[in-house]
Amino acid sequence: MVKATGSVAFKREIPLSFKVAGKVEGFQVDIADPVTRGQRLARIQVTEVDAQLRAADARVTKARQDLDRLLPLVAKGFVEKARVDAAKSALDTAQADRDAIAFNRGLSEIAAPADGVVLARPLEPGQIVPAGTTALVIGDRESGVIVRAGLSDRDVARVATGNAVELDLPEGKLTGQVTRIAAKSATGTGVFDVEVTLPDAPAFLSSGRIVTLHIAPRPGGAAPPLAVPASAIIEGFGDLATLYVVKADGKAVERRQVKVAGLRGSDLLVAGGLTQGERVVSAGGAYLRPDSAITIAPAGK
Repeated sequence: MVKATGSVAFKREIPLSFKVAGKVEGFQVDIADPVTRGQRLARIQVTEVDAQLRAADARVTKARQDLDRLLPLVAKGFVEKARVDAAKSALDTAQADRDAIAFNRGLSEIAAPADGVVLARPLEPGQIVPAGTTALVIGDRESGVIVRAGLSDRDVARVATGNAVELDLPEGKLTGQVTRIAAKSATGTGVFDVEVTLPDAPAFLSSGRIVTLHIAPRPGGAAPPLAVPASAIIEGFGDLATLYVVKADGKAVERRQVKVAGLRGSDLLVAGGLTQGERVVSAGGAYLRPDSAITIAPAGK
């Protein structure tokens, strides 16, 4: 078994924010409260937006009046048509600005986008916030519950998607399945993120809870990734890299693509495309071509 520690989360956790700046008027929910799709959750005061809307209405009225005054004059030849075109453009701009403000006013309330539960409420009534500030975080129950864990390079090589997982909890045992394995290790930590889906997660399993996982390894296990000098890589894209491998006769090289599992110090961890005992060109690979003749330098040279 591969043992790991992970954190429970909803597959989809949604931050919700106000589209407009203003003073938080109030919340209809608090942390841990259940919510239903479309339920009103929070509202921001729209006094400032209402003032902006009145000003926009006034600009539309003025632009329309300016155009109405010019139309009879251009018909009589007293005014150039270009002035009428400019007045029409000004009216269109004023109307567009007014529509945008009216739209934003309609977003002064936050409604639940899905059935779920309130995970966080970082704001309090009375706070003045800029547009886009997160007011609530909702866990979407329909998305399901997962556990995110980090595995070392040796452990992740023994695990595959579909592997069975068992959780040890004081309330009892739960089962799940590995549904995602990161293609590369996290920068700075060297661990690989693994996602476990829990199809029948009970309600008491709250987001953020720390749990212990026991992951069934691949049948027969799997060889750990091979470490090669990072300097051997001549090309890389995503989790694939290209290097030169010394042929069996030791006199020439072949170009080969390998699957990268991560980094460990100055070494690259190769999970596929290379077998134990094969030799790679660790320096000067950029000057080689497939089947280039080589001479292997003695150790230490």
